[in-house]
Amino acid sequence: MNKVLCFVLGLGAIALMSCASNPPAKEEIEVPADVETVEITKVTFKTAPTVLVAPALTGKMNPNIDVVRQNPLAKTAMEVINAYLTSRDYNVVGLESQAQLDEVVSLQSTIAGNDDDLAYAAGLTVGADINITYSGSIQDNDIVIDLNASEASTAQLLGSESVRMSSSEGESQRVLVQKAMEKAIEALENKIRAKLAAQMEIGVPYKVVVHLVGQFTDDQAEEISSIVSMKVRKNFSKMVVNSMSRNTYDLMIYADPDKHEDAQMVYGEFSEALNGIAKVRKQNITKKLIILEIQ
Repeated sequence: MNKVLCFVLGLGAIALMSCASNPPAKEEIEVPADVETVEITKVTFKTAPTVLVAPALTGKMNPNIDVVRQNPLAKTAMEVINAYLTSRDYNVVGLESQAQLDEVVSLQSTIAGNDDDLAYAAGLTVGADINITYSGSIQDNDIVIDLNASEASTAQLLGSESVRMSSSEGESQRVLVQKAMEKAIEALENKIRAKLAAQMEIGVPYKVVVHLVGQFTDDQAEEISSIVSMKVRKNFSKMVVNSMSRNTYDLMIYADPDKHEDAQMVYGEFSEALNGIAKVRKQNITKKLIILEIQ
């Protein structure tokens, strides 16, 4: 029977746990000299993107950030991705505490259409531009790594990569994990960098969810809708209406960072546009997610 090593997933952490033996002993990480590389694109960003790296999972799975601290293979997988992205001038963030996880979970019920996507909610919470999720398994002497990158604010898939690698004689499981992950993240980043650079030229993306609460007549609701659609839109590089019902608006806004430095300034445009017509209240504001109530 083949021995299988499984990626046991938990948000912000990943474990490679042996189904047939104890985890390997801790050893120093060395950058492999024989990893096949691809030509790296020289496309640069106007501003360095922020990246959240997390295992591939949904809200139906039980998160456990302690796993990555207890298993050396799990730590290796995360360190390889983070080290590579840092060397390529990305800002790399991670979910570091149970409190942060709780905040992500609480936002899931608020973000329409993405209730089962913890990585999506997590990216918005920590202000990421890109989410990178990963999974994999080791079977006998082979490891298979799967990586996916998506735009954090829209959940749009930017690229994916799958790598299968066989172990050389005498090569430890930890080195094999390191080599396969290095190859996978290099190939994935090369696929998405030009696309990301072009998208970020449009502006910094923010997801805005607006709820109308209280007693509004149909005419009042229509007036507010028109102000948001026309007047607020003019203050940004681009606005995309994902959905707009009588009482709920789901918007993607792209803001010029020279005019709007953060989410608070984006919120201010709504408040100013509706001044004297309705009250705008902040329900929740993170770096990339703005949830408003109009009363």
